[in-house]
Amino acid sequence: MAIVSQTKGRWRNWKGSSIEDAMTQPFETTFILFADMLGFAALVEREGDELNELNPIFTGVELYSPSPAESLLGYRFINFHRCLNQARLRLQEMGAGTAIVFSDSAFFRIETLDNAIHIARTLMFELVTSETPVRMGLARGSYRMLRFLTDSSAHVSFHMSQFLGTGIVRAYQTEHCGVPGLRILLHTDLEPLLDKKALRIVPVKPSEKMRLNVKSEVNYLDATDNHLGKDFEDCIPFDCLRCMMGVTDEPLQYHYVETFNAWNIMRAQLGRAPYPWEKFLDRDEYDYTHGIRERPSAS
Repeated sequence: MAIVSQTKGRWRNWKGSSIEDAMTQPFETTFILFADMLGFAALVEREGDELNELNPIFTGVELYSPSPAESLLGYRFINFHRCLNQARLRLQEMGAGTAIVFSDSAFFRIETLDNAIHIARTLMFELVTSETPVRMGLARGSYRMLRFLTDSSAHVSFHMSQFLGTGIVRAYQTEHCGVPGLRILLHTDLEPLLDKKALRIVPVKPSEKMRLNVKSEVNYLDATDNHLGKDFEDCIPFDCLRCMMGVTDEPLQYHYVETFNAWNIMRAQLGRAPYPWEKFLDRDEYDYTHGIRERPSAS
């Protein structure tokens, strides 16, 4: 009992100390974005013997430079972290926020809804055009960071991340809600806060398989007009998605089919015609000659 009492006394002293106050952040209500790479576990199981080819991914590497990895696992893992670093830099430019990265997933704490949607939209577009499939969930809720620790020696390593909050839980649940595809899904609590036209928010098709009643998602297609004309808008993202689908096992290809369908809803919001993606699934590469409609040959 004496030991317990003494421990409790030390805890009380520690709780009231200025050191504890300096090391922790107070509870706050904020916006949390959760990003998770699609199909990563299966890819590791399939290509895990090739891990030795990977080198540390440094922040100075240019976003669209060629990946030094030959395996699909290495290519996607490297580009995932490259794109996350670009998002971290944008967060830094905003002046406040937190980025926490774990292997094939990441949490971002962002102070405003507009900034959270901007970070999510830009990150998703860069990931898609880097042919790295990812899903995201965005929610509002509590967040508190307590402590991060890394202690390594030649034989033992210890890494600890102490953070929690309802925002963390809700963002994770939103991403895991059962809506398939490469999507930026929005928690239902965000609905009253959304200016859907200004923020380019589109509806999510209801499904009996949904574990959470998610109603909206972020339109992350490029809203700027293509200089080659309307027939060429979104061709590169669609081609990247087609390539990702082509290297995916057939039982999981529904994620990409649902993404194609969701993108046509996003195109409709931008005043664009549906993209006939089925017609181009067997193409070898994007050639800048077809656009949405096939071009007549010059004769």
